[in-house]
Amino acid sequence: MSVRFRRGRLLLTTASLVLGVVMPATSLANELQEQPVASTNQGVEVLVITARRRAESLQRVPIAVTALGSEQLRNEQITDLSEIAAYVPSFTYQSQNSMESEMFIRGVGTTRLNGATADPSVGTFLNEIYIGRRGSATPPLFDLERIEVLRGPQGTLYGKNVVGGAINLITAAPQDEFGAGGSVSIGNYSSLFAEGFVTGALSENLSARLSLYRERHDGFARNVIRDEELEDRDSYAGRLSLLWNASDNVRISLIADYSDDQGGGPSRNAVDDPTQPGFGFITPNIPANPRLNHSPYEQYANRTTGGLTGRMDWDLGNSTLTYLAGYRYGEASGRWTQAGAGSPPSITDSTLTQYEQYRGYTQELRLASDAGNRLRWIGGLYYLFEDIERSSRNTATSFLPGGPGSTRDSLDGDNIFIGFSETRSYAVFTEVEFDITPAITLVVGGRYTRDEKDLQSDAIILDFGQPGDLLSPAPLQEAYSVTVDQTWSRFTPRVSLEWDVSDNLLVYASYSEGFKGGGWQGATANAVAAATAYDPEYATTYEIGLKADWFSNRLRTNLAAFYTDFSDLQVELLDDVNLTLVVANAADAVISGFEFEVQASPTDWLNLFASGSIINAEYKDYIDPLRGIDYSGNQMQRTPQYQYAVGADIRQPVGNNLELIGNINYAYQDQMYWGPNELNFEPGYGLLNARVGIGAEDGRWTLSLWGRNLTDELYRVSIIPFVGDEVSVFGAPRTYGVRLTGRF
Repeated sequence: MSVRFRRGRLLLTTASLVLGVVMPATSLANELQEQPVASTNQGVEVLVITARRRAESLQRVPIAVTALGSEQLRNEQITDLSEIAAYVPSFTYQSQNSMESEMFIRGVGTTRLNGATADPSVGTFLNEIYIGRRGSATPPLFDLERIEVLRGPQGTLYGKNVVGGAINLITAAPQDEFGAGGSVSIGNYSSLFAEGFVTGALSENLSARLSLYRERHDGFARNVIRDEELEDRDSYAGRLSLLWNASDNVRISLIADYSDDQGGGPSRNAVDDPTQPGFGFITPNIPANPRLNHSPYEQYANRTTGGLTGRMDWDLGNSTLTYLAGYRYGEASGRWTQAGAGSPPSITDSTLTQYEQYRGYTQELRLASDAGNRLRWIGGLYYLFEDIERSSRNTATSFLPGGPGSTRDSLDGDNIFIGFSETRSYAVFTEVEFDITPAITLVVGGRYTRDEKDLQSDAIILDFGQPGDLLSPAPLQEAYSVTVDQTWSRFTPRVSLEWDVSDNLLVYASYSEGFKGGGWQGATANAVAAATAYDPEYATTYEIGLKADWFSNRLRTNLAAFYTDFSDLQVELLDDVNLTLVVANAADAVISGFEFEVQASPTDWLNLFASGSIINAEYKDYIDPLRGIDYSGNQMQRTPQYQYAVGADIRQPVGNNLELIGNINYAYQDQMYWGPNELNFEPGYGLLNARVGIGAEDGRWTLSLWGRNLTDELYRVSIIPFVGDEVSVFGAPRTYGVRLTGRF
């Protein structure tokens, strides 16, 4: 496909999007203005969410979902998806670099999106617009109304069918009344965090909200060879939201956002792998301090995101017509040392330079009946177009002995893999609810999804290395150019039965399916491997749950038990012959587990909470296609058998219209394996965060001290096994500071 044709297609799609935005389009946040959060000082807070595409109480939604409200997000200073993992059962988060966020829910996730055609198993949605690339196109979190995390397959109501779960990011909506607020925080590592908003009416029927964000801190690590900071951050973002009441029955919203993030990128350090013998060259050259990095190369991580969302809700009397149009853009570049090793006598000085550009266009039209009917329904059409360019360049100098054709030759030189991908995803969906009795409701739904993907994959040898060398750096054996395309489709149903035992007790049982399309590798040894697709993966989940409020809303217990059967699970494997990571289909996997979320407010000034999960996740009938090794019965990667979080919030009046505020929370996750072979693992660890301060009783201002990872726990968020070492990225160290917030 020519570049000119591809650009023309993009221009046509953009024009379609702009026309859709200019035409009537609104925000579901208006429903939330009409049905506000029922939050009081007496009992546990009740959140209104839109997990089922309509506003309803969290406690009346028969789905395993965790919601974090705006107050909690502000108080905990949550600005990144990694920071919500501690609050959600069965959720783990790891990160490779600015382009990758490795999210797993109930054992289901995608390790890396190395290829231009790869899809995440856990979907991320911003105001219902799907974000196809997890790192490069995901903006920072600020001025949100709430975050909703749905666990399990979401194969009916959610655009771009997902198998593991969905994360919904709902931004704060404009208000008719004037309001403004913000916060400023400073701390160690010269950190600065500031955000603010202003909202109000521009005219009788038009209101707006402007939100701004700024965050920076010095590096948690340093490259001592180049005297450069790593793991630092310098980012800013802004969002403008407009809300227009076009008539008594038509509401329109338009949201535009932009963000920019710069930094030195992650620091990688080689830790000895006790399970594998190595050459012994790498580890002795790595300093004992994991915050120090030895690399002769400049390293960086830069990211820009932007988007435009338009929405219309048209009240037709007994139904509502919704039109949603969205555009998401992301551009990211990064360079990092793969082994974290220094110049001689290491095995090889190797650096990876990556670039990614993402464009996603969403069109959705749906019609929903009145929520008060005995028979309720929703149905619609969905279209997604994605255009992705991704490149990965490996530049290496080897210090092993040997001449042309030797191992040294295969680890020396310069090559680049470039992928251009287009995806068109079409879907038709419906869900019907029927009250069999006033207390029992049957829900039946389904979605037919069709994914069409095409890929142009090029591998170019830039330099063979030393004079006389014959081989390109692994894995590339020879230059190639491949063009492929394929279509995958699937119908995914959902059935649930709900029993409203009382106004405060809901019991449900459900059956649901999810589907994720196939794709092609990002870096392969030859053209044959580049043209060979891996298959889609499918998930079937059975779930029972209970949501209950007790003792006049003083105690909440939300429980869920599930069983998931996976077929053709996509698993990332290390091809240690060609020294590359590949995606292959595991035959089957089974996952079962139990989740709990408990909150208690024994007094008006104290709120206690606990959440966690116990999961048994195993590969079933899984033979490694690269080596023929049987992994059947092994524990699934990146899935601890149990994890939990406990904590407390206090708001105690102390006189003179002041109150003492505080929060403490501790999150622990058990040992987990990094790969399906059960060799490399991360020991169990816990993180302790706290906040204490004083503020006005009416919430106008607060002044607080905060701290994260107060015990300075050393833990890893990524590893790659490499010739007897575990090339590791470590989590953030202890951070602390002071924060001032205000509202007008």
